[in-house]
Amino acid sequence: MAADAVAPAAASPAAPASPAVEPCPLTSPEHTARLVAPAVAESGGTVAVPARVGTPLPVVVALEGPPLPSGVFPVVNIDKAAGPDGGRVSTTTGYPESELRFSAPGRYELALTVTLVARSSCGGAKARTVMERRVAVQVAP
Repeated sequence: MAADAVAPAAASPAAPASPAVEPCPLTSPEHTARLVAPAVAESGGTVAVPARVGTPLPVVVALEGPPLPSGVFPVVNIDKAAGPDGGRVSTTTGYPESELRFSAPGRYELALTVTLVARSSCGGAKARTVMERRVAVQVAP
């Protein structure tokens, strides 16, 4: 056998198949999230949250349910769904508070998503969205 060749691994007896018992909090509906600030009607409504160009707008979310198990954490995403041409939304996201800044005046529609993410010990991940909201923001100069 050449020096750089690898010998085939010896066959090992197969481990008995046993069902993996892994609690998965992401498949249970016990966790939800709600928007704390800015205050908007639960139905979304047509009233826009007031903001100003360059002034931070805090966005606060809260998780409801039992304490999160180890390895599970909330992720907040805020994206511009619509807005004035050339208007940008700068976001610094975090849980429980995120911060937005707007580059131009106008009416914006934001897509807000809160997801619970769990990383497993073998490198995988599971996720479950616990809140999706649209928020209208009217930005003044």
